[in-house]
Amino acid sequence: MKTPCLKILLLCIISFLALPARAADKPPADDPTADILNDIVTAKPTTQKSAPPSVTVPETFWQHWRDLTTFFAPGLALAAAIGIAGAVCGVLVLLRREALLALALPQVVAAGAAVGLRLNWPTLPPALVAAGAALLYLVITRRRRRHGNADAALPALYISGLCLSFLVIAGASAHVEELQNLFTGIDVAVTPARAFAAVPILLAVAAAVAISWRRWLIVAQAPAAAELAGVNPAHWDAIFLLLLTVVLLLGTDSQGVVMVLAMLFLPAATVLPWAKRIPTALITAAAVSLIMVVAAFILSNALAWPFSQSAGGAGFVLLIVSHLLAMLTA
Repeated sequence: MKTPCLKILLLCIISFLALPARAADKPPADDPTADILNDIVTAKPTTQKSAPPSVTVPETFWQHWRDLTTFFAPGLALAAAIGIAGAVCGVLVLLRREALLALALPQVVAAGAAVGLRLNWPTLPPALVAAGAALLYLVITRRRRRHGNADAALPALYISGLCLSFLVIAGASAHVEELQNLFTGIDVAVTPARAFAAVPILLAVAAAVAISWRRWLIVAQAPAAAELAGVNPAHWDAIFLLLLTVVLLLGTDSQGVVMVLAMLFLPAATVLPWAKRIPTALITAAAVSLIMVVAAFILSNALAWPFSQSAGGAGFVLLIVSHLLAMLTA
């Protein structure tokens, strides 16, 4: 019994001593975790410069208004031209006592423009025909010395143009808003081409009216004296009505009835209580019209007000201030 036990014990001891030697002869086993840790330790950190964040420079106050002025330049140029021509003509319209005529003609122009809208034509040619027909009628009645008939026709022209404008486009709802914009001057877009064509004409009319202001007044206030001086009152009266019609036609078709009437009456009524000479009144009225345009541009962009109504509101404030000061200093 002892001999087999000793043999088994001896074999166990030999096997235990032989295990380290076998382990040394085998290659080391792969350890994925050790490889990953080794790669992390030996890896060099990569330094990459990040792009600087984009910085948006805020728009300054002057840049904002400069951009607005550039964008609305055609409309502002045309409004200034309407203001100058309307103010110059307006002084003589008030002095010649023809305010009702100036009120009636834009309604006639709007009726002609409504015909163009109904037929899907450009609005200017039909408006030109309507204004020409009204002007011809007024010239004929005045040349025949029927002043009473001519004056009685002015209210009829006013209300007829106002009513016919909407009757013409009745049933065409797509054009109703366009006609309303033509009356009110809201959302009226002015293209550079239209401004380029209309501005020189309006300025030329203003210059012609201002140069011959003596003739316009004498043929209206003293036609007998004009005839003695060799001036034909009928011819010069027709020329003045033609020039006035051009201003009303271009102004109404471009920026609406409100704008052209505001520029025709408010600057002239503002300066007449102060001006002692006609040339001074003409220049001052033109300057007041430009102030109205600037004020309307600021108000319409700062407060989102309509441009034409803003011009009229600014002119009304100037009118009230002018008349109050005239009353206080009288």
